Amino acid sequence: MRSLVSRSLVTLILVSGVALTLSACREAEPTAAAAAPVAEHRVDVPALTVGAADLESTLQISGNLAPRTRVAIFAKLPGTLSHVAVEIGDRVHAGQAIATMDRREIDAQVDAAVAAVNVAHAGVESSEAALANAIIEHERAQKLFDTGAIAKQRLDAADTTRRSASAQRDLAKASVAQAEAALRRAREVQRDATLTSPIDGVVVERNYDAGSLASPGDKPVAVVADLRVLKLEAGVSELEAGRLHTGMPARISVQARPGETFDGRLAAIAPEVDARNRHFAIEVRTSNPGSLLSGMYATATIPLDALSGEETTASFLSVLRDLAAGSSASRH
Repeated sequence: MRSLVSRSLVTLILVSGVALTLSACREAEPTAAAAAPVAEHRVDVPALTVGAADLESTLQISGNLAPRTRVAIFAKLPGTLSHVAVEIGDRVHAGQAIATMDRREIDAQVDAAVAAVNVAHAGVESSEAALANAIIEHERAQKLFDTGAIAKQRLDAADTTRRSASAQRDLAKASVAQAEAALRRAREVQRDATLTSPIDGVVVERNYDAGSLASPGDKPVAVVADLRVLKLEAGVSELEAGRLHTGMPARISVQARPGETFDGRLAAIAPEVDARNRHFAIEVRTSNPGSLLSGMYATATIPLDALSGEETTASFLSVLRDLAAGSSASRH
């Protein structure tokens, strides 16, 4: 990374300074030597056409192009890959299946969870029937007790049976909730057995074949990158960061595409300096017309504040006046 400033003004100043210096040296020769006949020597000085022009200050950063979005897809479960559906370079869309784990055991667990839910629902129906019967028996016992046909002990037994049936009904409902939770978990595991792409993009990495063992701690099964927008990241000094703002245009040249330039924008400036090198991270993004690839070496040129032609001329004349004044002082 380096900051470049046009050298035209410096070149003109150097040429003018050389000319003034030669003139001063000739006038400073002793008068006695001037009286003596000497051979005339001519010195050819290259002439430059002086004109007003804008001087542009630019900032250049270099690095490798990278996709704006790059997602590694890992296995969520340990197991054997039964099918890998993509190859490197394939285009995929969000939600598309990338690979599938062996699901035979997982499917069996889902079936068992479904059966457990059905059993739990049957238990609720049975407990509700028992509760309804207990309520009827308790009401009958209450009427008989009120007429004095049965003892208080019979009424208390009917009430105990009713309360027990109610508790059994509540327990059966809790069992249904528990079985349904187990079924949801089993179905989540079943879904995790199918690896899908979370974004639209291109497969840039594929690390496994069908029949391979994969687990969450291993390499990603595949990597998908969105190459529609590429980014170039670099670090700039504190002084350079102070002259930048998001949205500034950038011209991007790529080593592998000589003669071509691509329009970009300064998309992000880190709000905090990196304590290791005192640099601020910046990110330049460009739309990919289809000819750029991730990893290509590129250089981004960001125009900074420009010096107008009038300001350039004024600065040049001021420097010439200072040189002339210094030459005159040396002669006196």
